[in-house]
Order: sequence, then C-alpha cells, then structure tokens
Amino acid sequence: MKSKFDAFIEKIPKNIHNNTRTFIGRNIAVFIPDKFVNDKKMILEDYHFVIFHSTPPSASIDSEKFQFKKGNLICMTPGTEITPGTINSPAPINYIAMNINRSFFEEISLGITGKEKAVFKRIDNVYSHKLLNFIEIFVEEIINYGDNCSIMLESIETQIATQILRDSCTESIIHKKAYKSDNDYIEQAIKFMQDYYSSNITISEICKAIYISPSHFQRIFKNHIGQTPYLYLIELRLNKSKEMLGNSHISIEEIARLCGFVSSGHFSTVFKREEGVSPSQYRKSII
Repeated sequence: MKSKFDAFIEKIPKNIHNNTRTFIGRNIAVFIPDKFVNDKKMILEDYHFVIFHSTPPSASIDSEKFQFKKGNLICMTPGTEITPGTINSPAPINYIAMNINRSFFEEISLGITGKEKAVFKRIDNVYSHKLLNFIEIFVEEIINYGDNCSIMLESIETQIATQILRDSCTESIIHKKAYKSDNDYIEQAIKFMQDYYSSNITISEICKAIYISPSHFQRIFKNHIGQTPYLYLIELRLNKSKEMLGNSHISIEEIARLCGFVSSGHFSTVFKREEGVSPSQYRKSII
C-alpha cells in the first residue's frame, strides 16, 4: 500500500531501511534505524525531525556544517538539503527520525502560531519527555491498530506536531514574559528543567529559554533554592530515575537515557554517590 512517505523512503539506502523499525501513520512516519545514513545528499520534501539519543556524525545542512550532540532535537523544513557525514565509532547508535507531512504540519502551525509555515529559531533544539511519550503512544497505536482508527491516530499525530512546535521554540509560540522578580525567572527555569530533564540540557540553554544571563541566573537560583541549578537538575533526574527503577521492564541503560544522563555509567556513578547504592541495588530493594 502506498503512503505519503514513499518518496522519502526511496532516498534511504536499502541496507539501512531494511534494518529500520518503521511506523507509518496518516500524516507522520517514525523511523528507528540501527545505522546512520552516511555521505548521501537528500533534499527534504516534508518537515523532518531527528532526536539523537547517541552522538551523531557531523552533517552539512544547506551548505553549513553542524556537529550535533546527544540530546538534540533537529528541526528541518521542506526544501532543506542535508548531507550526513561519516562516523567511525563502536558506540551504539540510537536515534529517532520523523517525517511529518507538509500540509498537515502547516495546518497545525497555522492553528497554533498564526503562521502557516513553521519558522524554527534554530536547527538544533532540546526535546521534552512529553514528546518522547507521544512518539511511544504513536508507535503502540500503529503496532496494535495500524491506521484503522483514524480519529485516535490523527489525535496522537496532532499532539506530536504540537509538542514539536513547543519544544523547538517556534516563532510566535513563545511569548517573552516581562518578568518582574527573581522568583519569576526561577519559576520558569524550574518548569523548563521539569519539561526537558530527559534531554541533554545545559545551564546556558536554560538561560536562553528564559532570557537571563548565566551568572545572574546561577546567583539568584542558589540564593532562593539553596542549591545550584546543576545540582537541582541532577536531583530532579535522580528522582525520576527512582520512579522508573520500580518498573522491572525498563533497563538501567534505558532509564539513564530517559532521565538525561550522558551514559549508563554516568548514571550509576551519580546515583551511587547520592544514594549510597547502585541503581540495580536500589531496584532490588524496592521490587
């Protein structure tokens, strides 16, 4: 059966696509490959997004060189020319690619931002745990029901598109608030960390999101909260990880990724330092 994404799929080398988990809906296609596409130029016809859970190769996008990182949400518009580079690393490859039908995404963009064509402030963004949840729900819907229930499927697709617009700080959706006090900045910073703890966010990215200088932010945050923003973020991630450790079906490696740690080794080191036991020991004590 033909889909809206056949033209894009034809651009993917067969040896890569044959080993890619593919989930195609009515307006969104999700691809979970086990290899990166190397040195192949592609011109995009739809909106294309990539979530990196591992470090990718460099890429040339519209003749500009980029080196993205683990934790990035890459946003590309129709007409973008991309050529991924080559990576020679034995590290596991983990990323999600999504194509969203142009007319569908622009309809959502018009309804939310008032602009038909989505204008991304930057190519590399951070993704929220909400976006990952919506993608997981989409995949489960396709596996269990295919596209038989159009109302449910399009509802999930709408939530994915909307969350991408929010996560990518699309113009006209972000309203610069005239903060009146330090508490306003701290409140917004905490909300940002709660939304994006699963991504590899930095203090600099938090400050850009709430329009404050890093030095001033770190000073007022510690004065009001009693700890640095970094330690607050680590504590938030650890608390989320402890919730997940109660589910024996989620691996330690997956918990580390979902909670925004650099690696499972980094997660284990931080967890043991703060909790006095390893993640696996903690899991045994509560299950």
